[in-house]
Amino acid sequence: MKKVLLTLILVAVTVANLMAQPRRSIVKVRMSDNSRIAVSIDDRYYDKQGTSITIGDLPSGRHYIKIYRYTPYATGRGGKARVVYSGGIRLSEGTITEMTYDVRRNDVYATTEFIDDSYDNRNDRWDDRRDDRRDDRRDDRWTDRRDDRDDVYDRGNNNGGYNRAWTQQDMSDLKRRVDDRIGDSDKQKLVQSVLKDRRYTTEQMRSMLSWFSFESTKVDVAKWGYDNVSDRQNYWKLESEFTFTSSKDEFNNYINGRR
Repeated sequence: MKKVLLTLILVAVTVANLMAQPRRSIVKVRMSDNSRIAVSIDDRYYDKQGTSITIGDLPSGRHYIKIYRYTPYATGRGGKARVVYSGGIRLSEGTITEMTYDVRRNDVYATTEFIDDSYDNRNDRWDDRRDDRRDDRRDDRWTDRRDDRDDVYDRGNNNGGYNRAWTQQDMSDLKRRVDDRIGDSDKQKLVQSVLKDRRYTTEQMRSMLSWFSFESTKVDVAKWGYDNVSDRQNYWKLESEFTFTSSKDEFNNYINGRR
């Protein structure tokens, strides 16, 4: 009898420990044109290549992901990998996040589902959790909009905000919010929303350009930022942030036309 009780206790403790452990998450990655890809997460390269790659057993929290376009060699042994996207992604506990890199828009789109929802056929549980996720998404949108309104309020209470110096603390606060975005388009919208009535230096803009993954986005933000920069005589120096000659020409032609 004692052995039976001891066994039951051990089973109960084991189950309790398993339930207490944080649930791991899954990431699925693909490209919109179904090209072969490879993936690294947190600088760990996964030896997988294909049109869709699934990586499981990931802890919740923030991760850094790179997506490579993979071209196999004609010999069939190995291949060439070229980075097409790199950026941050935040994983919630016990979820599946599907990331799709849009080759036409140079951006990444992501959807997230709870793992139980993906494999559970009980419709009542699915509906309840789907409603909860809708509420969560509405809360997230509300928080973002409220933050943006707070930015406007701050600007309105600092001599109109336009002449207020853009401080290092401002940079740090904005970068933290930018890092929570996945795609360049969302990052660009946030940066332009916050900076539209602020004054900043060329070097501060240089730092902000490094927050974006794609050169086309950097060019757009740099052109947009010309109006409010405090030292326009130095703005041409941002040319060094661009790799392609076409990008340098587009940027220089724009600021030359504004002088």
